[in-house]
Amino acid sequence: MKIGVLPGILLLAHGGPSSLEDIPAFLEHIRGGRPQSEDLVDRVREKYRLIGGASPLSEIADRTARKLEKACGLPVYVGMLHWHPLLEDTISQMARDVVNRALVICLVPHFSELSVGGYRGRTASAMNGTGLAFDFIDSWHTLPPYINGLADSIAASWRELGSDAGIGSHVVFSAHSLPKTALPPGDPYPLQLQETAECVAARLGLPPGGWTVAYQSASANGQSWLGPSVEQILVELADRDIDRVVVCPFGFVIDQVEILYDLDIIMKQRAGDLGISAVRAPVLNDGSAMIDSLELLVEQWRG
Repeated sequence: MKIGVLPGILLLAHGGPSSLEDIPAFLEHIRGGRPQSEDLVDRVREKYRLIGGASPLSEIADRTARKLEKACGLPVYVGMLHWHPLLEDTISQMARDVVNRALVICLVPHFSELSVGGYRGRTASAMNGTGLAFDFIDSWHTLPPYINGLADSIAASWRELGSDAGIGSHVVFSAHSLPKTALPPGDPYPLQLQETAECVAARLGLPPGGWTVAYQSASANGQSWLGPSVEQILVELADRDIDRVVVCPFGFVIDQVEILYDLDIIMKQRAGDLGISAVRAPVLNDGSAMIDSLELLVEQWRG
């Protein structure tokens, strides 16, 4: 950092509704202001009702920011893409606080132009004219504390399954699927997912046939999405008489509806129907592996 620069950290996340009453406005924001059908609102509302009536994402992101602030000694802000605090409002607050250079970190480890690229574009637009410069971290998918945190999470899940060092079980690494037609040629997302999985597999000593990368939470909109899906992999594993599975949602670092509903409810039901004992590995949330990962990124930025 140069003398006279007041640095700050901005953590970005997707956002999630704070209550069931927020869901229509939340969906409208995601879909660019278009009114949503009552059927869609009801279906989404039911998902959130089943996970406690709200998304925990904002609260966990805020706890993460406060811990990182304590660890690095810099002001840390949180901005959301689709719910409060919106990243535009947060950037305005940073400018009022006279922060003039920011390190921007998405709470998404893997880069895709469709996902993290969207965060970067929104950040650049919001900072235009504020006098606030920023450095944007595109990905942190092989950062050692992140890899170690995933490995520790899987090891804890093995103990829950009663599987000694994973013997007799399979690890499914899951990440949010994306529509194939929306991905630019050469988009690094699938490759980065594979690289992360390989790092974790090496850390745990997993054999080549002992793990798989899969995708989850694809929308039923008629488009072709990245696969195979977690459900497809579970069917294949059942056909191979593998009945103990750890699903590690390594594409997510904070609990949200894609974890608490799509995996903890729907995936586990499907696994049970197939005769599979499935355990979902805990995500990092605001634990030490997450804070260590973010602190390392800040240290590298500060030089």
